[in-house]
Amino acid sequence: MSAIKTYFKEECRLLMLSLEHPKSSDFYISVWQSTRSPLPLLIWRTLLFLASLGIFITSITFYIVSPISVGYWFIYLTHWGLTLMLFATGSGAAISARCYFAGPISAEFCLPWYVKTFWVLHNVSVPLAFLITIFYWTILYSEDFLEELNAALDIAIHGINSLIMFLLLVTSSHPIRFLHLLHPFAFAFTYVFFSIVYYLAGGTGPSGEPYIYPVVHWGEPGIAIVVVVVTGLMLIFLHFITIGLGAARDAIADRLIRPSVTVHVDEGVALRSPNPQNTAV
Repeated sequence: MSAIKTYFKEECRLLMLSLEHPKSSDFYISVWQSTRSPLPLLIWRTLLFLASLGIFITSITFYIVSPISVGYWFIYLTHWGLTLMLFATGSGAAISARCYFAGPISAEFCLPWYVKTFWVLHNVSVPLAFLITIFYWTILYSEDFLEELNAALDIAIHGINSLIMFLLLVTSSHPIRFLHLLHPFAFAFTYVFFSIVYYLAGGTGPSGEPYIYPVVHWGEPGIAIVVVVVTGLMLIFLHFITIGLGAARDAIADRLIRPSVTVHVDEGVALRSPNPQNTAV
């Protein structure tokens, strides 16, 4: 109990709302590494980005070639989450690439904007991916709701999405802060606001139904509000799951990667020499 009390006392300080962190290397070197090279994480994040890009392109292409207007692709929370997954994996790969080719990032004054952007995208996209997977297979699937136009793609977007974000999470090093719950909540509020405006403006689903999701029909506000509140509570729970996964990742890595070979040191030292013949003595 004292450990939990200490955790919340530390994490609930206003300072933890910020997007600052003293170890910039935590954003481009994996917790599982025993070297300072950003190359391993660059390769891994590139693979995750390419997987995300493949799912994204395939999903939107099915809408483009189908009789259904491609505009309907943009109304679904699943596709918003898919887009965030693409940006999160892409920005992570871009940071790793920048450090591999241009050297380490300095956090002497503050983290660069692109690192902060990745951090926010990561904070939102990981619990959101878990939420989309749970929400679809527990509620929408039983309603025979068709969101994707291909069965295999349906599994990829509502299952492999969580796997990709899980792999991004457990191979990173940066912290998952409790107060950063604000980020996925702000995103969720934005989507709820969009769905209300879409309904009031007369927007419909692909078959003319007066809602985006049958369980969130604003023509029946009582049920819709209950579903939104329960989903919000689930998002809080999944943020805690994300924190737990990050803590487990760090604890296991600390046991496997000995302190004598820790990689989070000498932030300002070049990660690789531009001329192998001019190595430091």
